[in-house]
Amino acid sequence: MSPSLRMTGLAGAASCVGLAAMMFGAFPVAGQPSVQQVTSDTPEYCLQLLDRVSELVRVADTPPPQEVTSLSSEGQKMCDQGQTRGGILRLRRALLLMTRQNGQP
Repeated sequence: MSPSLRMTGLAGAASCVGLAAMMFGAFPVAGQPSVQQVTSDTPEYCLQLLDRVSELVRVADTPPPQEVTSLSSEGQKMCDQGQTRGGILRLRRALLLMTRQNGQP
């Protein structure tokens, strides 16, 4: 294999890596926060979500929708029973609904 062919292949591979890094967020985008929070499916994260939902419900001008109430109690119950992923999904959905109700982005 000739040296020029080898360099071309190396340059192509490097540009692919750079393109993939840009597509998948390795480089910060203008207006995007540079620090990202890593979350996991732990009981502690369940509690954090439940606290956030509870705080949004507390400060809301109107009572929460029935769906928020159901999702948050189901989520809490599932987290208490060790079904953290299912609990987190429900709590995230409740958080999203409350955020929208309160007019937050």
